[in-house]
Amino acid sequence: MYRVLLVDDELFAVKGMMSGVNWERLGISEVIEAYHAEEAKKSLLQLSIDLMLCDIEMPEENGLQLVEWVRAHKPEVTVIFLTCHAEFSFAQKAVQLGSYDYLLKPVIFSELENVVAKALEGIREKRESIESTEHLKKYRSLWENKKTALIERFWQDILSQRLLPSEKTFDSAMTDYQLPVELGRHILLVLVSVEQWSQPFNERDEEIMTFALRNAAEEMIVGSRAGHVVEDHRGNMVIFLYASADEASRLADETALACEAYIASCSRYLYATLSCYIGEVVRLQNMMESYHSLLDWEHRNVTRLGSVLVYGGSREGTEGASRAPVQLLHWADWFEKGDLATLTGLIDETLHELGRRQVSVEALEDLYHSFLQVVYYVLHRKGIDAQLLHREGALPGIAHATRSLGELGLWMRSMVVTVDGLLSAKRPTNSIVDKMKAYISENLHVDFSREDLAAHVFLNPAYISRLFRKETGHSLSDFVLQERMKLAADWLLETDQPVSQIAVHLGYGNFSHFARMFKRVYGVTPQEYRKK
Repeated sequence: MYRVLLVDDELFAVKGMMSGVNWERLGISEVIEAYHAEEAKKSLLQLSIDLMLCDIEMPEENGLQLVEWVRAHKPEVTVIFLTCHAEFSFAQKAVQLGSYDYLLKPVIFSELENVVAKALEGIREKRESIESTEHLKKYRSLWENKKTALIERFWQDILSQRLLPSEKTFDSAMTDYQLPVELGRHILLVLVSVEQWSQPFNERDEEIMTFALRNAAEEMIVGSRAGHVVEDHRGNMVIFLYASADEASRLADETALACEAYIASCSRYLYATLSCYIGEVVRLQNMMESYHSLLDWEHRNVTRLGSVLVYGGSREGTEGASRAPVQLLHWADWFEKGDLATLTGLIDETLHELGRRQVSVEALEDLYHSFLQVVYYVLHRKGIDAQLLHREGALPGIAHATRSLGELGLWMRSMVVTVDGLLSAKRPTNSIVDKMKAYISENLHVDFSREDLAAHVFLNPAYISRLFRKETGHSLSDFVLQERMKLAADWLLETDQPVSQIAVHLGYGNFSHFARMFKRVYGVTPQEYRKK
């Protein structure tokens, strides 16, 4: 429905239009009367007017002046002029002011109804256009928000190998998600490793701070570049930076500088010690090898923490990664999934390709070590002692396994079955996590750090935190706190030791801090707990 404003200084002219036009049939719900410009302005400011019929000749302020005001303050109102004079100058001015039409008085009501009906049709179309634009903006906003989540899910599926990094996959992603990469373009991966928090966070606070780290990475490392920050299925923060062939040569150096600033800011403002592992600039189809190389590098790095490390680079303050064979590291996911058929197919394909060339003992030995590297990598990630392979008789020795291409194939297929059995059984009595729990239990009286625990199991501090959370469902810091407070509770009930002495026995030099930690776990102070 629509609202119309009639503006004319002649009372009879207004009353005649009120009674002579079938406004209801035209779809008009309300007709407002005004007898001079000021009264019309008041109605225009107070009400939502769709159409104004305005006389040109009025005292004090004429219709042309009123419409100039309308165009400045209410430009959405459609105007039809009424006048007694058919002078060209008036008509010309009306056109300049954008009026819909120009009618001579006395008005023929049937003609006026036709003009009003056409004007209302134009108003309706304009309304629909505005509504369509608003809906489009709304859905575009929703799509932009959803697109980020869809792109993250796409990369997560690639990294977990639910999707294969093929030309067809990337072609679909560019169409479906408007992924800003093109086939033949290059990509640089950065693995961000959270190695230590300088403040004692509980599990929830740690999740909030990790979210803040991710936002900071998007601002400081991705910035205006084409790229995304993604959390993979292992809980790692992985940064994807897209580049053309021209940009590839300088991307690694620029990223290293951005990572240095990022690490410094996160240490200062977000209480986090980080390392950034920067891979090689590779083509999209080769990104999985780069990804697994970074995972393996971080897994083995136990000496250089809080640094920017460039793969194969020579930046001051960094060291290049070991260039051990990595062409099989992407097999790790198939081991973890227990996909024996795919692994067997990969072995057959690799051996067939090797057999097409002149095979040497050195080539067989290289393949042997590359395959064994993947096996050790998988076992360590799952917290299983690699010494179990010796107990299972799966390591007959390199000389035996590499006597021929056939013997190497038999050994690799046998190893696949053996490793799958270990992964299925999970052998908890030999797991890295159990070693960590044992160390914690034996050192509850000592104020040990995560680095001390990592050194005990010969693994990277950031890696053991993710491993522990994945295997137990608890953060490492929360588990240590729970274990300390359990022991404190036992001593409070079973001994007469002063609370301050119990705090000292558990490695707390500050009694108030001990009391706060105890209350966080049990909801009461140590003294109240003992009284109960």
